Amino acid sequence: MTHTRKAFLSPVAGTLARLYRGAFRLFGRQTDEQTEPAKVQADLCLALAARPVPGVADTALPEAVLQAFSAEPLTAGDARFIGRQQQLDVILAALELWRAGRRSMIAVTGPQGCGITSFLQQLANRVADHETYRYGKLTRRPYDISDTLALLSAVVGCEQPRDSVEQLVDYLNGLAPSVFAIDNGHFLACRIMGANEAIRIFGAVMVATQQRHLWLLGCQEYAWRRLSYIYRAERYFGDHVELAYFSEAELGECLASRLRAAGMELETESGGEQQRIPAVLARQLSTLHKLSNGKPDLAFFYFLTSLLIPTGAGQLEMQAVSALDFSALKQLLSEELFTLAEVAAHGQLTLTEHRAVFRVSEQESRLLLERLHHQCLLDKDPSAVEPTYRLIPLYSDVVTRYLSNANFLY
Repeated sequence: MTHTRKAFLSPVAGTLARLYRGAFRLFGRQTDEQTEPAKVQADLCLALAARPVPGVADTALPEAVLQAFSAEPLTAGDARFIGRQQQLDVILAALELWRAGRRSMIAVTGPQGCGITSFLQQLANRVADHETYRYGKLTRRPYDISDTLALLSAVVGCEQPRDSVEQLVDYLNGLAPSVFAIDNGHFLACRIMGANEAIRIFGAVMVATQQRHLWLLGCQEYAWRRLSYIYRAERYFGDHVELAYFSEAELGECLASRLRAAGMELETESGGEQQRIPAVLARQLSTLHKLSNGKPDLAFFYFLTSLLIPTGAGQLEMQAVSALDFSALKQLLSEELFTLAEVAAHGQLTLTEHRAVFRVSEQESRLLLERLHHQCLLDKDPSAVEPTYRLIPLYSDVVTRYLSNANFLY
């Protein structure tokens, strides 16, 4: 059986082509053409692009595979959503108590890339006929009361922003009972002076309307820790649902569900009946889980860059998974590590926000952030009015674990 090797330029990350073009220029590493593909150690930039196998022509993955393995959030009812039943049960129990008159708010937290958005969206078909489910996400960080009122008004569907807290509370209490799921709660975690009052107003509106509405706040774990430390946020939430990356078994089910969604064959090598997890995946599942720590998008990358697509009839095959090399993290200076830590804790930082946090000049902030961007440690939003940076989503867990172990992030 012959196979073709493919280029993994997929929706797993939005900066693939740019990073791949600059990879060898940035790191200056050459690949020996005689090296076995499974033994090649890729640089950080190559984590977001194809690693060609010398002597073998590259072809793109089928579009169905790219779509099935997209790292985009999953909407309610998507067959690719797996697991999380225990956490869903907590939400559903809280929903019943709220219907019975209990005042409550729910925090849904977890590491970046664990699937908070997908989880929140699964609740859309769990509300009663007389209730309304509304999902909204914060798009920026509030800095004053009017800013907060505008953001909250947009999230709850209020066409005209209210001018005061009282007006917004009256508007909300006049609506039919609703479940409001607010995503991107990391925008509420802020060390910038002047933002404290804005964030407190945000919480006050939720607390003042919690008898009428059930509020869910999705927040990355390090941002939640900061909110709890500075504002004692955990005291106002009756339930706290913590999501983690997938266990080995969950990861296997997740990958198998993506293969099924792509219409790919899942039979065993012996030609038996279809299995929940195909044999070709089961043999390397432990390695995939260890390298990705159960983080879905990174597991997708490792899996697809090791997957061999048969050109004709036949079973899927995988070559040995090649680990990425993150040793460049050990070469960073303390100010670079502190910057990465603050970006992780805030979810993202603009150039102005970085200046405010570190109290440095615009030139110093720009130089530092752009260096980390060109080292492929920070992603830069090209559509933002002001330069905005976040950890590269694909390996954000690797970076945050390194920062945590080195006591730069807690």
